[in-house]
Amino acid sequence: MYRTKKVKVDKTPERDNLAHEAGRCYSKVVSLMRKVKKKKGFWLSQGAVQKYMRLRGYNLHSQTIQSIIQAYFDSLKSYFRVVKSNPDAKPPKRTPYYFKVRWIQHGISFKDGLVRLSNGKGNAPSVLKSDVKPAYVEMYFQRGCYYFSMVYEVQTPPKRKTGKAIAIDMGEIHPIVSHDGEETIIYNGREVRAIKQYLNKVKADIQSKMDRCKQRSNRWYRLKRIKTKILAKLNAQLKDAEHKITSRFISDCIKAKADTIVIGKLKGIRNRAKFSKKSNQKVHQWAFARLQSMICYKAAMAGLKVKFVSEAYTSQTCPQCGNRKKPTNRNYHCNPCGFEYHRDGVGAINLWNKVSGFILSPVVGAMASPIGVRFNPHLCKHG
Repeated sequence: MYRTKKVKVDKTPERDNLAHEAGRCYSKVVSLMRKVKKKKGFWLSQGAVQKYMRLRGYNLHSQTIQSIIQAYFDSLKSYFRVVKSNPDAKPPKRTPYYFKVRWIQHGISFKDGLVRLSNGKGNAPSVLKSDVKPAYVEMYFQRGCYYFSMVYEVQTPPKRKTGKAIAIDMGEIHPIVSHDGEETIIYNGREVRAIKQYLNKVKADIQSKMDRCKQRSNRWYRLKRIKTKILAKLNAQLKDAEHKITSRFISDCIKAKADTIVIGKLKGIRNRAKFSKKSNQKVHQWAFARLQSMICYKAAMAGLKVKFVSEAYTSQTCPQCGNRKKPTNRNYHCNPCGFEYHRDGVGAINLWNKVSGFILSPVVGAMASPIGVRFNPHLCKHG
């Protein structure tokens, strides 16, 4: 398993030169591909471009040049996929002045706690402090500083074997609602929704001012910089909140001595969203795939297995009598048997029943009310 470590460094002329050299290399690939396509009518292969670029003089490591070429061909493959459904799609054509610098394999050396990144023959290497040798390093510019993103391999612990599973129902209001067969925990997501609502408000306000300006005027560019800065800050707050919620959930799984996490499949949910304009916006901004990704890699680091199952009708089926009813508010009430519970908790119970082999839950009659975990800025792992 691989993890990423980011190192923030100052902006220097040497790093500017590296980024500019990478931009020159990428721009040359773009212009070469466009010229050949225009004059000859076909796309060059990646191998042919690599042979051509070897003859050019760039103050970069050879594998750095190869990774830049690979970045272009990744974009070109995306264009080939999109153009099948959208004939108006355009191939990569931007020629940036600066570009991300990447080091792989032989361009990276590690000794005495220092990582040396080769910048080509005759050029001084870039040096970083690290405990282990990274498998991949990328330098990029963001908000006035350079960042080195180091990807390194970590050893995952052996899988737990306790025979206990925890099922989670993911929702737009409450990102995680878990059930382990005995108790239900609701991880409150009101703070995440508040950040999203504020983000939408700020974005709409600044965009309306930009629309009233002459495009590419001084005021237009100033508003664009303000918009980029504020949205970057709010997106960082959003990811921070999601990380804290998922970390707390994983630590609660470890405390409960579980070995399996059961997650309902949500693929295609946006295609089925046919509600009001406001509700559709909430569903389309619901980052459930990002939350699932966080849960999966954190579970692997804790030795937990993750299993995906269908969640069809799990929030509509009564876990006590099996009657199916679509809830109209946050609480589920079954008329035939009188069962009442939180709607997301019902979904988690039914998911747990699926993986545990029960048609109806054996502990419904004695279940206590759900436990709430309120989000706060200092929310962290259990204990």
